[in-house]
Amino acid sequence: MWLNLAVASGVLMVIVGVWFAMHYWLNPHVESPDTEARVIGECGDTMEIRVKFQGNRVADISYWTNGCTYMVNCLSAATLLAKGKTVDEILDIDADVVQKSIGGLPKDYMHCAIQAAELLRGVVDDYMSKQQQGKQSEYSTSQLTCNRPKIP
Repeated sequence: MWLNLAVASGVLMVIVGVWFAMHYWLNPHVESPDTEARVIGECGDTMEIRVKFQGNRVADISYWTNGCTYMVNCLSAATLLAKGKTVDEILDIDADVVQKSIGGLPKDYMHCAIQAAELLRGVVDDYMSKQQQGKQSEYSTSQLTCNRPKIP
């Protein structure tokens, strides 16, 4: 009986260890970001992006969301589209570009692409305000609220 309990405990510890390792590996993060933005949607889903700039280009970018698969795809696409881009180029990334880059979205989920694009604009706004204030290295968060438009 004790042997079974010891084996079961060992297996459980391995499973938990693998889960933590996978969670860390699948959720990349940016150390000491220059800016961070968060969008909380009308549906309650949250999206976050952390960005490190080098010069005026995105050097590193990471994301997190507690939303659905469509939201994860839109956020992943938005971060991939933004990586290596200048601030002005990021502003050209809108919801249409995001949804086309993942092969389209059902109308009911278009708000995911809208939120991803708004999040990129929030990152740019926060970064530009820090640049103007001369506080680029200071860590702050830009909070946005997305009011999803009605789609017929």
